[in-house]
Amino acid sequence: MLLQTDPELPSMAAFLLAVGIWIVSDWSIAFRYRDPADASQDRGSKRAIGLAVVGGVLVGALAATLAPSLRLPSPTVAFWLGLAVILVGVAVRQYAVWVLDDSFSLVVTVDESDAVVDSGPYRWVRHPSYTGALLSMVGLGIAIANWLSMLVLVVAGLSGYGYRIRVEERALRETLGDEYDEYENRTPYRLVPGLW
Repeated sequence: MLLQTDPELPSMAAFLLAVGIWIVSDWSIAFRYRDPADASQDRGSKRAIGLAVVGGVLVGALAATLAPSLRLPSPTVAFWLGLAVILVGVAVRQYAVWVLDDSFSLVVTVDESDAVVDSGPYRWVRHPSYTGALLSMVGLGIAIANWLSMLVLVVAGLSGYGYRIRVEERALRETLGDEYDEYENRTPYRLVPGLW
């Protein structure tokens, strides 16, 4: 029969759709917010994030192949839950970028004319766009349904975004001084309320 139905086709289509939305979402951010001419405050953090995300995805996928015994107990449930987490991450990241508006940049650049944004998700955490990106990475790990893949993706994401956070907060403290210190005191968590 020409149009035979593959039972895995809907799952593959859903996976490609979720990951495609994630990729297009990040590309749309990159398209809207070009790098400024002076990126001296960035200290290579944009590159670190890129390497962490791409490396984490590749090694995470490879880990599932090399360690099939570490498969999650309910892979079908994990798969669909993972896709949902990817999409929640995309939504959180897009919302955080939208709230920052012209203050958002793909590289760390802070000048005296910038002001601390403490509305929207920035009331609860200082780096919600990174929270969203990390949620998408965690979601991919859950969808792959392998403990080692999840670990690789979490460690890779935290490494890249952790470095970016240190660089960004240093630039914010040096440039905005007391205004940023006060914001840090009001909003003590970087990524997850009540945790970190």
